[in-house]
Amino acid sequence: MASICAVCKKSSEVGGRIYNCDSCRRPLHADCIGLTATEIKALDLRQRVLKRFCLDCEKGLACLPEVLCKLNNLTDTVNKIDKFIYGNEDSTASLFKSEIVNEINDRVLRKNNVIFYNAKESDSELPEERKNFDLKIVMKSLSKICTVSETDIVKVLRLGKIKSDGKPRPIKIIFNDHGLALKILKDKHKCEKPYAINGDLTLQQRDQLKALREELDILNKDEELKTIKFINGSPKIVNKRDYEKGKENENVKKDQLKNRRKN
Repeated sequence: MASICAVCKKSSEVGGRIYNCDSCRRPLHADCIGLTATEIKALDLRQRVLKRFCLDCEKGLACLPEVLCKLNNLTDTVNKIDKFIYGNEDSTASLFKSEIVNEINDRVLRKNNVIFYNAKESDSELPEERKNFDLKIVMKSLSKICTVSETDIVKVLRLGKIKSDGKPRPIKIIFNDHGLALKILKDKHKCEKPYAINGDLTLQQRDQLKALREELDILNKDEELKTIKFINGSPKIVNKRDYEKGKENENVKKDQLKNRRKN
């Protein structure tokens, strides 16, 4: 069976040689990730040293030094506070690290998921019919955002117990590709009403977002000048005009880059 490139969505039979990312193992065409002839030869060696990563994993690796630096600084601060209060340098720091690791693991488990809201529930009592009913609604709505096939979806499931007020429970959609989940979240504004889409946030992320919304209400009390946007995966309060202007400049640069590649 031919592998499908995670970038262009074409098979190895169409786009040429496929290589797997050394981190997430997603299949990628050599051309789609810009491999040179020298790099291809190096990757074909039996005992190769060269590693090849997809763009998502490269971005993650680029952030690691900064994350580790911040983690070490936070750990040092906690150790100093703990030593000052309790005379114990390790207990609180160990707990702090454990909480960070648990949060990271939780976010990794949720990274391929999106939450779909306001979808009517099936009246059927048969689980399989209810599942197919939900899948049909999801597929129809997602098709307005981007190209999605049923093979891209690992699972769809309703969250929580059936509510007595008849309000539909949200649907968790689990994709087999993190990139597809990101694309859908990026273009979620294209989702037709009454449906809505959001990321699958951890409890800590939900608490953070709630606090930001409360802060936003205070800042926009007189005039709505600020909004919340996800920047590098984290929600932040930004100035609306500055954010929109930055987006416009970013789109202009992308168009210029596309034109250069065509030429």
